[in-house]
Amino acid sequence: MTDAIRPLIAGNWKMNGLKAQAAEFDAMLDGAAGVSGKADLLVCPPATLIATFADKARGKKVGVGAQDCHPQGLRCPYRRYRRRNAG
Repeated sequence: MTDAIRPLIAGNWKMNGLKAQAAEFDAMLDGAAGVSGKADLLVCPPATLIATFADKARGKKVGVGAQDCHPQGLRCPYRRYRRRNAG
């Protein structure tokens, strides 16, 4: 027996955002009911808005995740390696 693979629709804000933009998330939550039967939904807001979005998503069929949150930011050694060895 195999489980059917379920699509994942995920989106993120860039690493900036304001609490006022949480209204955009409210609109997504309103539209989620029509899609959640067909796919899993995930939103990854900036770190400063994760708690706000998680509170709003509680009990809804939308997951809240985090973006790349490495403490070294752009100075991360992996990113330097990837840029230097790209192409």
